[in-house]
Amino acid sequence: MLEFLEELFKTSKITPLKKSGNLKYEAQYQKQLIIDNGFEVVNVFEDNQSIIVLYRHFYEDTPKEEETNIILSLRVITKSGVKHPDPTIKAFFNDIFSEINLADIDIKEHMSNEGYGSILLNNLIKIAIKRNVSMISGWISSVDEDHIERLLYFYKKHGFEVVLKETGNKTNNIGDLVWINNN
Repeated sequence: MLEFLEELFKTSKITPLKKSGNLKYEAQYQKQLIIDNGFEVVNVFEDNQSIIVLYRHFYEDTPKEEETNIILSLRVITKSGVKHPDPTIKAFFNDIFSEINLADIDIKEHMSNEGYGSILLNNLIKIAIKRNVSMISGWISSVDEDHIERLLYFYKKHGFEVVLKETGNKTNNIGDLVWINNN
């Protein structure tokens, strides 16, 4: 567990591979590290340049079907090393598991615009569809004002309706977003 936490909170942006140039070995190593720390590997995406391990955080004492938190992360492994920190999406079910509230998508600037947000959001939508959730809702924070156009494009691309609020209000919420399950 300590090794995983050290990896999770590293301030460096990349760590070298355990076996130089061997993506498959590193992917197996990282998957086992994730599993050993009680997380579930959901999927693995692979191309010539990288391997991405999608995993979900679960709490050991809560049955999976009763887990209200949805925390998905990506372990990005490239030929030059493992990127840090892991891009993560955080959301939670309402009390009756009929809706999901999107709390945060945390992707550091050096990893933005590489498709990681789309992988995370698409998998959150898959969870919503599988669990027959009626909607995913959330809001855009004032901390996102410097890249609002990029966010608008991103959420609309994934089927969200986005409504920006009038500026000048004294709240961190500058916009609302909602995805409706039409399946």
